Amino acid sequence: MTAKQEPNKPLQPILVMMSYRGGERLQRCLDSIGRSERHFKRIILSVTAAEDSEDMRIAAAFQQQHPTTEVICTQQELPTMQHQAFWVTYLKKSGATKDDWIYWLAYDDQVRLTGIDELVDEPGNWPLEKGTCYFGPWAMRHEQAEQLWDGDSTADLESWTSFPLAGPLRLPVITWIAEQLKQPTYMQMSGSVCRFESYLRIRDGRPKKKGPMRIEMATAATPCNEFVAEFATPVSIIYGRPNSDRANYAKSAREEDVHLVRWLIQYTLSRPASTSSLIRSWASASSALWRVATGGRPNAVESWVTRTRVRP
Repeated sequence: MTAKQEPNKPLQPILVMMSYRGGERLQRCLDSIGRSERHFKRIILSVTAAEDSEDMRIAAAFQQQHPTTEVICTQQELPTMQHQAFWVTYLKKSGATKDDWIYWLAYDDQVRLTGIDELVDEPGNWPLEKGTCYFGPWAMRHEQAEQLWDGDSTADLESWTSFPLAGPLRLPVITWIAEQLKQPTYMQMSGSVCRFESYLRIRDGRPKKKGPMRIEMATAATPCNEFVAEFATPVSIIYGRPNSDRANYAKSAREEDVHLVRWLIQYTLSRPASTSSLIRSWASASSALWRVATGGRPNAVESWVTRTRVRP
């Protein structure tokens, strides 16, 4: 079933940009948003800094050029989950409903306009189905933390995936999570498209999620989602570091793995009609995750899977 949309308006997500390193990277991100604004229902720039910060000056200058943009500021730097709760509260108070869709953009990544243009239909509708959340694929550029990327902007990009190369590109939530835990792949929230209800549940849910690790899985595993899917082409360009291994969590982060186990139990209980295969997937996922979380075994080595190459 296609998600409900407002009469005479195309089905579009709300873009929420969470500032990260700021400066030139933030400007790079905003430039891509400016080129793509026609594809979004609303654009929210959420800046986690002081009101008189450089990032707020950059955001205010963007707003002058794009007057419908909404700029909000935490007035102090906040950790990821507190920053997310801040913009979720703003959206709820400013009229967003649980059925709205959120295009989540952070880490100073970019919107990939080419990909969105390929996906939307002539009236501008995104291919979004209720009960499904969308993660990837992602167009990737490699960038070191201390140096701004300055490569060839016209060169083709690697397209990274968290789905099997041979398909399918749509899986039950628990099956998708179980596959990630068996052989973790590079997963990104940046450029994901999920219902606003997922973010409300993350903000208000118990147990409380304290840190951003496993945020992709926790966001997917909210009761409004039955499936996880991948778009036909990347809708974001992310800037990663090829020498990072996001599967190798520090001991201090294991409480987030424990959180996901409890979150998955709640998800399964919310779907009493789950099939036996779903239950088996959950059992496999939670068992593996619990052993990692409690130090019973090391995490799997992260798998870096390139589906194809795409133009910028």
